[in-house]
This record gives sequence, C-alpha cells and structure tokens, in this order.
Amino acid sequence: MSRARLASWIAWSLLSFAFACGSNVSDESGAAASSGGHSGATANGGGGDGNLGVSGAGANTGGTSTIGGDSAGGTAAGASNDDGDSAGGDATSAGGDATSAGAGGDDNQISDPAFAFVRIYASHHHACGIRGDGSIACWGLAQITDGTPTTGVFRALALGDYHTCGLEADGTVVCWGSAAATPPSGTFKDVEASANWTCGIADDGSLACWGGDAPSAAALPTGSFSALSPERELSMCGVRGDGSVACWGDRDLGPVPGPANFRAVHVGGYDACGVRSDNTVSCWGAGSPNPQWTSPSGTFEDLSASSYDACGLRADGSVECWGSSFVSSPTGTFRGISAGNVSVCGVHTDSALACWAGISALPAGVSGSFSSVSVGDAHACAIRGDGSTLCWGDTIFDQNVGCTAAIGCAWAD
Repeated sequence: MSRARLASWIAWSLLSFAFACGSNVSDESGAAASSGGHSGATANGGGGDGNLGVSGAGANTGGTSTIGGDSAGGTAAGASNDDGDSAGGDATSAGGDATSAGAGGDDNQISDPAFAFVRIYASHHHACGIRGDGSIACWGLAQITDGTPTTGVFRALALGDYHTCGLEADGTVVCWGSAAATPPSGTFKDVEASANWTCGIADDGSLACWGGDAPSAAALPTGSFSALSPERELSMCGVRGDGSVACWGDRDLGPVPGPANFRAVHVGGYDACGVRSDNTVSCWGAGSPNPQWTSPSGTFEDLSASSYDACGLRADGSVECWGSSFVSSPTGTFRGISAGNVSVCGVHTDSALACWAGISALPAGVSGSFSSVSVGDAHACAIRGDGSTLCWGDTIFDQNVGCTAAIGCAWAD
C-alpha cells in the first residue's frame, strides 16, 4: 500500500470511528422556511434547504433554496449568500485542501471519501453533490459530467437536462456540459437551471438568463429578486424583495393571486404554489393538461413541486400532497421532502428514508440513517449520516455511471 493510500485509509477510518461515536454531518433543511429552488437538491434537518430537488431538482427537480447554513467539514466559517449556504470556510478541517486538482484515484483529495457530501442534487440524466470542503462531484451521462470542475469552492449547483452551473463562494458562476452556455460576467447570489437554460440573481437583485431557449433580457421581469424556482423545461418564477412573484418563459402560468406577500415560490409543470409570509399557501397555474392545483388549507414550513404534484411539510412534521392521482400523503413525520417528476421521497424525523408514489421507489433492503434526499425524473440520491451517497432508480441514461466508492457514491439495484 502506498504512503498516500495508507494516509487516506487512516483518515477515513478515523472519520468512520467519529461518526460511530455519535458525530454526524449537519443537515440543511427540515422544517426550515425555503426561499426558492436549487434544481435537483434538497437537504433536511436543522437549517433550511427547502424544495427539497430537493433540488431539484426537476419540474423543479427537487431543487430548493436554503434558509440556514451548511456546516460540515469546515464550511460553517465561510461566506454565506442569501440562500444561507455557507461556503469557502476552512477546508482543512475536513481533511484537506479544497482546491486540490484531479479527478479519480485514491491519491486525489477531491475523490477521497473522507470529504463527506453535505448537499445532493438529482436531475434528469445525472446527479451532483457538494462536499463539506466545497468541492464537487458529478456522475451520470458523460456528455454532462465531462468537464466537471476539479477545483474551486462551491456553495450551490443548478442542474439542467444536459448542463450544470455552479455558484462559487466568491459569487462567480461556471457552467459545463453539452448544453452549457457561458454565463454573464459579474457575481450572483442565486442560480437555477431549467432544461437547457439558466437564470441567476445578480448581487443587485436583477435577473440574467443565458443558454438554449433562455428568454431575452427584454422579456425578463424587472425589480429586485431574492429567490428563484425553475420548472423543468419552459418556465421560471421568482420572488421579489417586496413579496411579489413574477414568472417568465414559454409557459404562461396565469396571474399570480394577491396579496403580494410571498416568501417562497415553487413551480411545477403547469402550476405554481407560493408560501406567504404567514406560511399559508396559494396555488395558481395554466390548468392544462391537469386541473389547476387547489390551494391547501393550514400552514406549511416548506414545499416541493413536481411536474404533476406538490407536497408540503407542516411544522409538526406531517406531509400533505395535492395535484394528480399519482401521489398521496404519507404517514409519519418528516424533516424534509423532495418531489421529482412523478415521485416523492423524504427523510423521517428519525432519519429513516421513505419514498412514495411514482417510479423512484426505494429499493428493498435500504436502511440506515439519512440526512437529505433529492429526487430527479427517474432516479434519486440520498446522503447517509456518514456523508456518503446512495442512488437508485432508472439507468437508461447512464445515471449510475461514475457513481463509485472512489467518490463516496453507491448505486442500489
């Protein structure tokens, strides 16, 4: 065994022992208020990834924004953006230098399993994760994952169908994949991806969109925005600082109901729901091919929307779902939920993982403690208590390619 391999094995053994003794990676979401949607990602637990996919994540592919902060492996000391994601902290507390280059191999610190994942994003053809030191790893269809940055400190990712964009700790955006377009210059505080285009909120609150079928600057709404939520293909909505909501793109979702006191918005395929400042929910939409979603009663801490359904997390941990007949409301209490294309998963308050409806059913025999989950179109990924990632579902688009132990990822059949 080489000296580098031996050092890596010792570091991982010590980390595993620490987790066995009761330490774990801190979570991001749970019953915290969400302020938009990071495509494909979610997080659950003590501090706020909303729309859990999860990022989007997919018709909002499970994605969400966070109110709270990532604090694992040294990110807690970093600079935080409006989402609350801390980044750029002390990478060495996680065992190494966040800027170490290279991809693959036990001697490469970015692919070292000792760097536990703190955020996970599942999309249509691929998935990505952010580690505690801010480095990233992606797996799935090669034409998307080729070019994944091997250096840099990231605080959020946005996953489209054939591209990914990453928001770095300094606010700059980089994009890669076969459908990637060069982002505008300047710094941003949020970035979200639809199928083949991306939008971001600049530091001054203005909007910018780029790539594929992105709306022109003239077609974008004006004002200062605080959060975005993408629909998987054709539209996107955002919340302004004054609580008003604006939507744009090729799918007309209809008028937004008043009053303008929203703190978050979540977009499905033909409908959208907004969470108001008093935590009540109002839904609206085009109403075709599905009936317009009925606004649920009561109050919610967080929502997650798919192409056909939406689910809400209440303060007591219960979950209510509405929309099509694909999904029903689960039993038990949850810390976080993620709606994909036609299925939903969540992390129970006891850290057990559960999925209901659709095509991303949890494989038999999967057990243990989980901190977050993100559901894509036909596959899903979840972060275990030790920071490793478990993925399952359809592999028709090579979603499982590159999901290996070398990067802390396992695929369940």
